[in-house]
Amino acid sequence: MIIHNQKEIAMTQSITFEDVWKMFQETDRKFQETDRRFKETDRKFQETDRKFQETDRQFKETDRKFQETDRQFKETDRKFQETDRQFKETDRKIKETDKQIGRLGGRIGDFVEEMVAPACKKLFAERGFPIHIVSRRVE
Repeated sequence: MIIHNQKEIAMTQSITFEDVWKMFQETDRKFQETDRRFKETDRKFQETDRKFQETDRQFKETDRKFQETDRQFKETDRKFQETDRQFKETDRKIKETDKQIGRLGGRIGDFVEEMVAPACKKLFAERGFPIHIVSRRVE
């Protein structure tokens, strides 16, 4: 007994050309369906592969951007350190300038005292206040 399309064909019956032709047509239809499915699967694999390649390209681009950002952060840090060094140098120069101005102010004070002290002695004496002792830098 041969089972075809859920029909039982008895061996005692003779198989006709149409029966064989129908089996070939059914087999051909199944081969075509299988071929269509393989092509569809292949198309899906190609699409998946294309998506993986695009994802890989995006990862590489993201990595390149991260590296560029890291380089920029390092450059910014270097510039901050240089700016900090320049601020410290400026502070040092300001302190040194303050000291020099202080010394100059002291020397100007000495100059003024040398110029004013003799005149003050004379002015006080003329007004009846004789000066016998002159002391400098007395508070």
